[in-house]
Amino acid sequence: MKRNNKSFKFTLLRSIFLLSLLMFAFSCNKELENKIDIGKPGEPVIIDGKSYKVAYIVVDGAVGSVVGTQATDFNNMPFLGKLTENGLFSWNSITQDNAQDITFYADLLTGVNVAKHKVSSSNLASANLSQYPLLFDRLKSSLGLRTSVISNNGDVASLTQNSTIDNKKITSSDQETLEAAKAELALENTGFTLLTFNETDVVGKAEGYGPNSAPYVASLKNIDNKIKDVMETIQKRPNYNTEKWLLVVASNRGGNYVIDPNLNDNSLYSIPKRNNFILYYNSQFQYKIIQKMDLSDPTYDGSAIRYTGSATTATLAANRADKFNLGSAATDGEYTIQLRIKVHALGTNNPAMISKMNHTGNSTNGWSFIYNGAFGWRFKIFGTQAIDPKPFILDQWYTLTAKIYNDKGVRKARVYTNGVFVAESTITNAQGTSTEPLKLGYSTAYGTNGSHSITDVRIFNTALPDDYIAKNYCSTAIYNDSPYWNNLLGYWPAIDGSGNVIKDFSPNKNDFDLTGTVAWNSFSERSGSLCPTAPQNLEILTIRSVDVPLMVYNWFGVKGIEKFNLDSKFWSPSFSEN
Repeated sequence: MKRNNKSFKFTLLRSIFLLSLLMFAFSCNKELENKIDIGKPGEPVIIDGKSYKVAYIVVDGAVGSVVGTQATDFNNMPFLGKLTENGLFSWNSITQDNAQDITFYADLLTGVNVAKHKVSSSNLASANLSQYPLLFDRLKSSLGLRTSVISNNGDVASLTQNSTIDNKKITSSDQETLEAAKAELALENTGFTLLTFNETDVVGKAEGYGPNSAPYVASLKNIDNKIKDVMETIQKRPNYNTEKWLLVVASNRGGNYVIDPNLNDNSLYSIPKRNNFILYYNSQFQYKIIQKMDLSDPTYDGSAIRYTGSATTATLAANRADKFNLGSAATDGEYTIQLRIKVHALGTNNPAMISKMNHTGNSTNGWSFIYNGAFGWRFKIFGTQAIDPKPFILDQWYTLTAKIYNDKGVRKARVYTNGVFVAESTITNAQGTSTEPLKLGYSTAYGTNGSHSITDVRIFNTALPDDYIAKNYCSTAIYNDSPYWNNLLGYWPAIDGSGNVIKDFSPNKNDFDLTGTVAWNSFSERSGSLCPTAPQNLEILTIRSVDVPLMVYNWFGVKGIEKFNLDSKFWSPSFSEN
């Protein structure tokens, strides 16, 4: 396992599933005037009237990182650069691998990946667009909205051939697309409009993609002027000041060229054909960039619940928590329990961190991690405990581990703080089984008012070796290539950033339910006790093509989004004060 020090580097060779969510912190100083509950996808309010509108511009073959530097560093795309001032955006999005252009568009318009929509060629005979419709069809069936597509891209024409679209115009040039789009966007009842430009891709194929191709860079400047023309058309609408416009600007994919060796980190970020960009603009958004992960010195990012006193509890109901009973005899098995905690306030006496017992202050059946007054923490099983008496430093991450193992027929418990063995107790016949739920945060204890954030909870049905605990305590994720993945009874990264559940990413899928005051607090930190683990799937760390439809559905207030089974992740914009 790689460590977070100055010499450590990540080499990422694979891409599959990652924990959720890392990182999409919700920041909102003021609710957007349209009153869409944009922080809770799937539960938007019903929209009154037709004032909510979307213009969705796709630029074919625009490499995200190149667009970013031209827009913000070299001022060759000044209008796009200006949009970022009120935009939520990423220049480092990553598309699917080895996909056809029509597949990229299917991602952008369905909100699911090819495994679901099954669009892999212009022959749609095998496509699954009935179960995963395009944006046009969902918006028409849900809201009766006027929809339009204006494009000179043959893949877009093929993909939309069976969709119900009010204004479908296949053009012969970008300029014709622009003029037709301006006419559509001037209509009073315009609702959702997709327009695509392909000049950049045509130039890239003929003259080369990338920052060193002057024709390619010039084509981006031309596109910038067209985007400006589109926005000016929207702003000239008679009722613009009372309308709620979302402008989406994205590329379908990037394009191949030889990347500067100094910029090559040997990750998916360094494959220019897979590098697209996505920007959401509204005049009330604040500047918010979603950066790519720094693989040489990464941060631990996410949003976690802060548990203070009895205000918040995460509960796994007793009828689903039996597998977390520890038993009492050596024959009842071996276990390892680990969590990451940041203590904000010690509270009084011995508040609980995690527990499966009726009262952590008494000798009752079950087990718990609790404070040891002002001096560290203890693992308790029935009335027996192993204690680390070293005081916590407030607002610093610690990894706490308890291991239950059999030593020649004697059952013992060991505790570790930041991978270092601290204490051991004999626990034979100490009853670790209870009929209680498993709880994070508050539970009945001898003491209250502690305040802490808890993340990265892992419970194994094996006693992890001491050297493994020492080497891996600082890792911030565990994946299915770990030798102990199949031993996980539960794995809760607990940095999802939204919702009323804490998701279990182990094969068992036992989610905690959150009750009380549920507030996710964002963080992005480096620490000597952390070695942030490179994800197996970098794609989900930046805004992806499949994420756009979810934003559009929320913008329009479409009901029942959770039933669409999208692959989308929601990225919450920040809002301005006026």
